[in-house]
Amino acid sequence: MRLAAGDQPLHPPRRWLPPDTAGWQPAGWGGLSCAAVLAAPVRGLQPRAVASGQGTAGGLVVKPIELEQVGKYYRIYANPRDRLVELLTGRSRHTGHWALQGVDLSLEKGEAVGVIGNNGAGKSTLLKLIAGTLLPSTGRLRCRGRLTAILELGTGFHPEFSGRENLYYAASLMGVARQEVAQRFDAIVAFAGLEAVIDQPLKTYSTGMVVRLAFSLVTSIDPEILIIDEALAVGDRSFQKRCLDRMVEIQQSGTTILFCSHSMHHVMQFCSRALWLEQGRVRELGPVSTVVDHYIAASLQGGAPQVPEAGRIRQAQSANRCQVAGIELSPSALVRRGEPLQVAFGFTVLEASHYTFGVALELRDTATRLVAETTLENGIAPVWLETGRYTFTLRVDTSPLRSGAYTLFAGLLDDTLLQIEDYEEAVFELVDSEVVRSPAMIRANVDWDLDGRFFHRDSA
Repeated sequence: MRLAAGDQPLHPPRRWLPPDTAGWQPAGWGGLSCAAVLAAPVRGLQPRAVASGQGTAGGLVVKPIELEQVGKYYRIYANPRDRLVELLTGRSRHTGHWALQGVDLSLEKGEAVGVIGNNGAGKSTLLKLIAGTLLPSTGRLRCRGRLTAILELGTGFHPEFSGRENLYYAASLMGVARQEVAQRFDAIVAFAGLEAVIDQPLKTYSTGMVVRLAFSLVTSIDPEILIIDEALAVGDRSFQKRCLDRMVEIQQSGTTILFCSHSMHHVMQFCSRALWLEQGRVRELGPVSTVVDHYIAASLQGGAPQVPEAGRIRQAQSANRCQVAGIELSPSALVRRGEPLQVAFGFTVLEASHYTFGVALELRDTATRLVAETTLENGIAPVWLETGRYTFTLRVDTSPLRSGAYTLFAGLLDDTLLQIEDYEEAVFELVDSEVVRSPAMIRANVDWDLDGRFFHRDSA
């Protein structure tokens, strides 16, 4: 049986087949197959002129990334002994699992494609195949260009090396000359904001600091293909914004980007197309607004969607007079614009007094405060509460808000509004299914009039 390079049978032969001369190559061949954070063996870098995504080969348009019926199959053994018995006897002693199956995908130069789906859908497996850290079991895959990736956290850096040493170390794995890193070193460190600790061992860095260092490196060496798997879920708000700005900048320079995220807001703001994976197969591939809307609808019908850090993420220090504990969002942490968001939290009063309730909303990316309301400012006098446990519920009208990720603060204040007694915060994501999306922070219901004629918002 003859297979094109990159194809492997379900039960592969005991030797590897050489690359097919037709030009198709296994994942990683023909492009730089190592990542700054998840390192893989370097398999060579094609000449820059060939690697640019929209070049030509034999008169044909060459795309940076092409996948044809790509799949990844894993053999699962109950114990190591079964693996040895199968090897010696040829009798199957394993069960199989398809992490990915039948994926067709091609990307144009400078295109940004979002990869979405629930946990276990095969997103990370797909990105690892394209990055070259895994080989496909079936199908054909080709990447052309200098490829950098941020995949799994921490496995490409050495914890005993300093941040400075790790930059050179990781860059060498990507085939980047030491001189090139030295020329850009100050800019890389400045973007990461790690000037004060760059000579400290990496093991002393926080998770966010490691991600900042990795992201700064892989986006500073002129990648032609950039793969990012959930890196923005770790950094703080200001760094997330800088990352998105950097990604827009390098995309405009012609870099092709694969972006995997559970944040539908980031996917819709940054990508033109989206790939929805479900149980290892392509559920939908198309315009980002259409795919995300279908994904959200399916998530809402099938149960609680998977949103990073959904619900309670932080509890404030108690001011001794009361303690807020527990916050719930309804219908979920993923809300359609215009749908009321119900917030409920329990609290314990330790000292009888007059209390005021408050709520605030911030844009999560920029920490811009959009809403700050209290019961007192809405004409409700401070409430006298005896010691004991209580539950407070409030409803937020989401109609004026744009789509995006929000942080919601809810808690208690004193009767003067000068002292915050205690509060908790939660995150939720607001999705707007309309084709035309407003860039403004809030939206208003406006009456339009032309020569006495009233225009409805949805009129042609």
